[in-house]
Amino acid sequence: MSAHHITFEVEPQEQQQQQQQQLGHLAKKRDDLQVFLLGSRPSVYRLSRRHFLLTALLCGTALILLYAYGDVVMLTALRMRENSGQDNQVTNEPLATQLEREVRVACFVLTTPQYHKSRAVHIQRTWGKRCNKIYFMTSQPDDELETIILTKTDKYEVLWGKTKESFTYLYEHKRHEFDWFMKADDDTYVFVENLRHMLYPYSPDEPIYFGFNYKLFNVEAKNASYMSGGSGYVLSREALRLFVHGLNDSSKCRPEDDSAEDVEAGACLFKTNVAAGDSRDDKLRNRFYPMMPYSSLMSKYNGMDFWLFKYAYYNPRACMDCLSEYPVAFHYVEPRELYSFNYLSYMFDLFGRQPTVEHLPARIPLGQVIIPPSDNR
Repeated sequence: MSAHHITFEVEPQEQQQQQQQQLGHLAKKRDDLQVFLLGSRPSVYRLSRRHFLLTALLCGTALILLYAYGDVVMLTALRMRENSGQDNQVTNEPLATQLEREVRVACFVLTTPQYHKSRAVHIQRTWGKRCNKIYFMTSQPDDELETIILTKTDKYEVLWGKTKESFTYLYEHKRHEFDWFMKADDDTYVFVENLRHMLYPYSPDEPIYFGFNYKLFNVEAKNASYMSGGSGYVLSREALRLFVHGLNDSSKCRPEDDSAEDVEAGACLFKTNVAAGDSRDDKLRNRFYPMMPYSSLMSKYNGMDFWLFKYAYYNPRACMDCLSEYPVAFHYVEPRELYSFNYLSYMFDLFGRQPTVEHLPARIPLGQVIIPPSDNR
């Protein structure tokens, strides 16, 4: 008996249904596994046409805003660059110009008609023109000079009287126009730019004055000083106010005119609580000097018994490095020497000289000025 084998063939459609069932079964297992691991079933998000258009609109708006932000950043950078260039122009102005604006100095020179043409006009043509304003205190006017006519006679014996009248005039008529008030003789040379730089840290509201310090003996205090009249001295605006008011008090300021001008001015300022400042530089070298510079630079020019060494408040050393490289004033300067100083300061130069690095010293808060005691025993 022969065997018959029956073969069943699955139609293609049925085969596809079986495959789909298998895939569905696998998907169900995957979903069950995710539920087991994560605790949630995956979701399928499909965007509608409305949502698609809204998303495209938002993306386009964001792109436009991004381009606009880039333009703003670029314009801002250009503006900052322009402003930086303007700031550099301000920063690059000479330091002397800035100081002339911020440290306003009124200079006045005690002179007489006898010396108008031989001394005073030469001061006017050299260092005097660098003050914010310079006045010549005298008894007669002069067509070349800014003169203030005083009532005191032109005698050396009444120099204290002329000094009192000069400071009183400046207080009554000019105190609001300037910060500092520099007194000089008609044989003084003043380096005005260095003067302003020295004064920059101090407030004009500080009751203080500067010059070359001498020991002051005619007051009760043991550690007091006054300033040499020859190399000049400079008062702050507040010092000027106290000084002029003190002139009305005979217990503070000598009412008579016949006395040494610088000594009496120092005693008056001391009794009116005006501090005698230290004008030396940070290396303790003199800026004000009541002689010509060679008398300090040449150590053997004067003997050890020279009067200056005895009466100077601070140790007046004599050596090639004993004067500041930024001096303020010298005394006993002849008219022809005024032009020598002027030439050497403003026209003379050397090839290969390194340019000066300009800087401003730090400001000293009001009431915090420290003045060292005398070191010349």
